[in-house]
Amino acid sequence: MSSFTGQLIDFMKNLTETIPEEKSIKMGYEMVVMTKKMNPRLLLDLFNEHIAGPLSDAINQRNLEYIQAYARAKAETDHNEILPAITVFDKYWPTLSPSSQDSIWKYLKVLCILAKKANERP
Repeated sequence: MSSFTGQLIDFMKNLTETIPEEKSIKMGYEMVVMTKKMNPRLLLDLFNEHIAGPLSDAINQRNLEYIQAYARAKAETDHNEILPAITVFDKYWPTLSPSSQDSIWKYLKVLCILAKKANERP
């Protein structure tokens, strides 16, 4: 699970550096860091519930429209430590460079793989 949580923290840190003006991403990053110290399993559970479970196929297919719709719906009804990371798809995606977009897709794909492996361990 430490591979997953480390990668999640790297991803959130990268997002804060890529989009420094977005306070919710910075707050999400800080919450992820604190949650890792107190309850790392919660991060995995939240990621599985809100990202890997409903979005792994869309992430693998790079289905931006599906993820944007999901992000909008979630932003209206839910809030947790992971949510700021997916709002980037709705709010900032058009302003990101192709390199930053590619990096985000790769992070999410790796996080889904690591989450699946962490779930397979007893």
